[in-house]
Amino acid sequence: RLAEGALLTCIQQGPVAVNEPENYAARAAIMYISPWVINGITRAGKACAWSCHPIEHELSAYYDVCHGAGLAVVTPAWMRHILSDKTVDKFAEYGVNVWRIDPDKDKFDIANEAIDKTEAFFKSIGMPVTLRELGITEKDKFEEMAHNLKDSLGGAYVPMTDKDVLEIFEACY
Repeated sequence: RLAEGALLTCIQQGPVAVNEPENYAARAAIMYISPWVINGITRAGKACAWSCHPIEHELSAYYDVCHGAGLAVVTPAWMRHILSDKTVDKFAEYGVNVWRIDPDKDKFDIANEAIDKTEAFFKSIGMPVTLRELGITEKDKFEEMAHNLKDSLGGAYVPMTDKDVLEIFEACY
């Protein structure tokens, strides 16, 4: 529930902080929740990492992209890539608990709507949602970046290969 609360805080207060940069309460709420997220407490008791972070780290390393901007691009594409019968329940839970989507809908519909809402949220606060919006106009480094991750994502929430990562980069382009 702490992770959901952190996401809800960002969803509620993020637009306020962007649109009203001097709004102390909005910025304080985001600053209050940030250490809880960054120090790992929101993932306590969970065994696996979400591979969108190391995928984004490759973008930052190769293109000098800010981590948050890179995550805004990579996360929705990563979510769509790993959505399956095995993962749909987690994404449906995310849709219901974070985006308040009707729990009586089909779970794949909930999951896809949640992913779409995530991407729309990033757009709404002025974040990029494609690699081109980050200024990445060539695909020449995608294979190398994917290859760099080939041995590090086997223990992730959904184990991934370099082919998976390459497909995510392509989807983000």
